[in-house]
Amino acid sequence: MIEISLSKVDFGYTDQLILKSIDLHVKKGEFVSLIGPNGSGKTTLLRLVAGLLRPISGTVTVAGIDPTRVSRKKLARIVGFVTEDLNPVYPFLVSQIVLTGRLPHKRGFFTSWDEFDLRKVREALQKVDALQYLNRNFNSLSAGEKRRVSIARILAQDTPIILFDEPTAHLDPGHAVEVVEILKRLHEEGRTILAAFHEINFAVRISDRLVVMKEGRIVADGKPEEVLTEKLLEQVYNTRFKLVVDSETGSLYVLY
Repeated sequence: MIEISLSKVDFGYTDQLILKSIDLHVKKGEFVSLIGPNGSGKTTLLRLVAGLLRPISGTVTVAGIDPTRVSRKKLARIVGFVTEDLNPVYPFLVSQIVLTGRLPHKRGFFTSWDEFDLRKVREALQKVDALQYLNRNFNSLSAGEKRRVSIARILAQDTPIILFDEPTAHLDPGHAVEVVEILKRLHEEGRTILAAFHEINFAVRISDRLVVMKEGRIVADGKPEEVLTEKLLEQVYNTRFKLVVDSETGSLYVLY
């Protein structure tokens, strides 16, 4: 079953196209990663899937519906979007941040939380190993801790489809690995995941498929070991690469 579908999609803010003739189909339970240089259109593609942008031409569907033609509340029960940064202006507690993930399931914004909502919050924080931050001020957390709480917020939203925009960006290696392991567990639970990655090796490590983008087009799509070649990477990123296979694990690593 196809859960995310883009067919012949063009998008641009002016007369210059940012995305050109995009065809991408993600199956239920699949983990697909977008890679490519800055400006290749990865974030724009995610925003189209999230219903935040409307294509100039072509069609976008999520779970069989056009994300721009349903209410935000209905869409938020289907797809969650974890962006690179969550920076609230007010000094919210972690519990309050994660509770906002429950809003699509409530009657109105000014609502009362029941025991089920509070349990969902605790379960979500537990899954990302952040329950100890429940009553902490969100802005007092480190970048890695904030990223885990941001993911918990989407887990509390309880959607079958999750979009991630650069989930490991600006994190030190330890926190980045922690986030990658969280994404891996979500995939194992059966979630459909579409993510944009800056770090190629993380994408290789956890993805069913890699979609390689350059200048608004998809230039390759397939299993990491089938798609990645030194020639392709050099053409896409305009720099030298070397592919190495770990003799013990068989894992593919990209060096640059």
